[in-house]
Amino acid sequence: SAFPTEVQSRLEYKQKNAADMITSEADLFKNCNILVLDPPRKGLDGEVVDYLCQTGWQQSLKLVIYVSCGFQAFQRDCDAMLKSGHWKLEFAEGYLLFPGSDAIETLAFFVPG
Repeated sequence: SAFPTEVQSRLEYKQKNAADMITSEADLFKNCNILVLDPPRKGLDGEVVDYLCQTGWQQSLKLVIYVSCGFQAFQRDCDAMLKSGHWKLEFAEGYLLFPGSDAIETLAFFVPG
């Protein structure tokens, strides 16, 4: 089912590398309320982690949803965000979507802390 019209008008979907978003679409990135990150297995690029660990995003960002297919990379990125003091981990859960493999998909919600 589709989102109601009043919600659709406030949504914008960009399929783009997050590191590129920081530089090429900084206004959009800085003005979002919810940010969904779904990096490759290697995790977030260093400049994205650095940006999230600094204070530039604080104008409006209320929730970061992080979907990870690489647990070690997620753990590294999570540790950096938590150590920054700007984020707290509200929820995290692992999913074994591929029985017989050791791949763990992780869904995590970070809120300003």
